[in-house]
Amino acid sequence: MRRQTWQTTRQGSGRASFARDMLVENFFWTVGGNFEPQFQCTRRITTKITIIDDIYDVYGTLEELDLFTNAVERWEFRAMDQLLDYIKVCFLCLLNSINEMAYDVLRNRSR
Repeated sequence: MRRQTWQTTRQGSGRASFARDMLVENFFWTVGGNFEPQFQCTRRITTKITIIDDIYDVYGTLEELDLFTNAVERWEFRAMDQLLDYIKVCFLCLLNSINEMAYDVLRNRSR
């Protein structure tokens, strides 16, 4: 399921298509710094965050990034309505990823 959500981002059309190549590159970059098996979660999170960082640094316009930042600060599903399609996908992936991480932490604490 995790792969499928970010696979959708990778296959995004238009302005988000850069993520297709960057996802693999960013993952290998994280493997170089955190290669031990216990850092699997760290590698996954860092890879995803780097894609969002690329949107901020290179691909998004100031207006688009203001809307995206506002949506993240509000942390509401309805905040997506104001975003362009390629940023909607990133916001939804971020929202789902954070929820998955919280679930994983809670599940691992109960063991």
